Amino acid sequence: MLISHKIFISMLVWTVVSILISLSAGIEVLVTLELIGLLVVRELTDGFLTGELRRRMDLFIYVGLVLFVVVVLRRVWLILA
Repeated sequence: MLISHKIFISMLVWTVVSILISLSAGIEVLVTLELIGLLVVRELTDGFLTGELRRRMDLFIYVGLVLFVVVVLRRVWLILA
């Protein structure tokens, strides 16, 4: 089994667990948990990844960071309003 397949399966399992955890908590918790999962998987598999796979994962991490910033800005806006 390729490392990319193992990463995909682990992120799929983490996504299912994150969805189950965040059912009552909301989308903010889901976005945060997904970003944490991506960062942990990226850090743990850094020595095994090829350059192309690193760039792909970095793209997902950047999208997750943008979503996280949107969540934080939304929370700040709700607090200030």
